[in-house]
Amino acid sequence: VEYGSLDEYKSFAVVVDGKTQHVDVLTLESECDGITRTWYMLKHDLFTKQSKKAPYPSPMTKLEVLRYFSLWNQCVAFLLADLSPDVYHCMDYHAALAPLYMQADRQVPMILVLHNADYMGIVETDFINDRYWRTVAALRRLSLVFNLQTETIRKYCMFEGRFNMLKAGVAFIKETQGGRGVCGVSVNYAVELKREKTLFSGLPAIMPLDNATDPADDQGAAGVDELRARRFKAKAALQKHCGLDLDPGAKILVFIGRWVK
Repeated sequence: VEYGSLDEYKSFAVVVDGKTQHVDVLTLESECDGITRTWYMLKHDLFTKQSKKAPYPSPMTKLEVLRYFSLWNQCVAFLLADLSPDVYHCMDYHAALAPLYMQADRQVPMILVLHNADYMGIVETDFINDRYWRTVAALRRLSLVFNLQTETIRKYCMFEGRFNMLKAGVAFIKETQGGRGVCGVSVNYAVELKREKTLFSGLPAIMPLDNATDPADDQGAAGVDELRARRFKAKAALQKHCGLDLDPGAKILVFIGRWVK
């Protein structure tokens, strides 16, 4: 990804899997509606070798995946401590371990926004092919990779017998914020998560977030007629493009979203 000209901000070191890793932080400023925004970019081989189409290493059974997320979470924790923002907006599991690396007096209130909680950051450690992994208990190996105490891993990152990165964020919010701060991206999704996912049991609520788009103006019957005419025109264009019979009464199923197991 080409971001243009970036400014050097800071460099720091963290420990991943027993080895010191040096990370550079670069910044980029942009302006929108009179508000200046600062973007913080992390530079390290584990990050820069990923592509725009595949930003995360895969599959989730590789040791490199654990090292990647260890590095990422420690970097986020460093920036949180350095910048001291009012709120930490954490999206899904990817950086949900960051609070575990921060001192109690430097903690930042956290909002955990869930887009698809079926992806909980679960890593199937049973399938990791690593000589050292087979000779050391799994929790001790995870402790080394993530640079966290074994008891911290056990308390905050194990759920139903498996390593689960999303649990760290949920447990932190339960412990420090009375369980308030977990959000779903719609009303129905928030209700579904609270009802069906045992990871979120004990939370007082999962708060729904409104869609941050401006609603269209209601143009009454005229707007409906115009929309109907545009739909028939679009249907005809789609049928022609796909080599189908031009039938204005045919039913066409349109799916927008992701197939999820």
